[in-house]
Amino acid sequence: MQQTGIQRGESHRVIAIRLLVSHVMCLGIFVVPVTAELLWAAVIGYFVRMFFIEAGAHRYFAHRAFRTSRFFQAVLALGVAASGQRGPIWWAGHHRKHHRLSDRPGDPHSPMAIGIQGGTRVATRGRFWHAHLGWLVQPENLDTDLDAVKDLARYPELVFINKTHMLWPIVLLVATVLLGAYTPLFGRDGLGWSAAVWAFFVPTVLSLHGIFVVNSLTHGGRPGRWHRRRFLTNDYTTNAWWLAIPTMGAAWHNNHHRYMNAARAGFYRWELDPSYVILRGLAALRIVRDLHEVPSAVLEEGHTLESQPMPLGEPELPR
Repeated sequence: MQQTGIQRGESHRVIAIRLLVSHVMCLGIFVVPVTAELLWAAVIGYFVRMFFIEAGAHRYFAHRAFRTSRFFQAVLALGVAASGQRGPIWWAGHHRKHHRLSDRPGDPHSPMAIGIQGGTRVATRGRFWHAHLGWLVQPENLDTDLDAVKDLARYPELVFINKTHMLWPIVLLVATVLLGAYTPLFGRDGLGWSAAVWAFFVPTVLSLHGIFVVNSLTHGGRPGRWHRRRFLTNDYTTNAWWLAIPTMGAAWHNNHHRYMNAARAGFYRWELDPSYVILRGLAALRIVRDLHEVPSAVLEEGHTLESQPMPLGEPELPR
């Protein structure tokens, strides 16, 4: 199995078709029968996917914020791939690039456009859909540079899962349909199509938007009631408390960009971070270990700083 160089991804047309089909299938909620069990499956499926993406793809694979066994590492990788957000190495590689170039030219999914006006560098909003979904179908974001994530590419099983990432959502879809059609798991049998819509496509699409609102809404938001900047990071990140639960803690994004290697994004006890709560539970069970905590100096810094105005249109731009 290739462990260096460029691992080619599918074309942007294939990705666009996958996105379109997934969204169209969600319209089936107006057609197929639904049960209470299917509604619970949609809710649980959403949060399970969000955990694999936020705790697995983001905090573990992208930032190595905790340690685990090689077996559970593979479980996390399969969970990421089955959630429909491509492979774990692809995800980590592009996210690390995002941190290196956050809200600067070259950032794969910043909603900010930085340019020159009157000889001064300025930033403007307006690239919401690029940051949210558009960047996924750009040719420069399709492939995985294995050399950029050598710590992950040295594991053949991760490289294999990354390369075959399109297979795992299909496996999950088939299993979901069979369970709906031939078992009473979702209230009664004979619910194959309903299971496909409610237990697979709805949570898959919602989790896609659930993680990508972090790109589109917590970069460039104007500080105020809904967005706050606790730390003076060299970008346009904000904390969005109202997205903390649906994003499984990822919306404490200004915190995260201040200290990205922590296993928690909600740095303080009053900042809800469901992913961290689950990680603490897994640590108690010894499934994960060495959760990287936030340094006390960073916590103290956050206590002393006031909410800062967004430096939009001023010379003090990310360099």
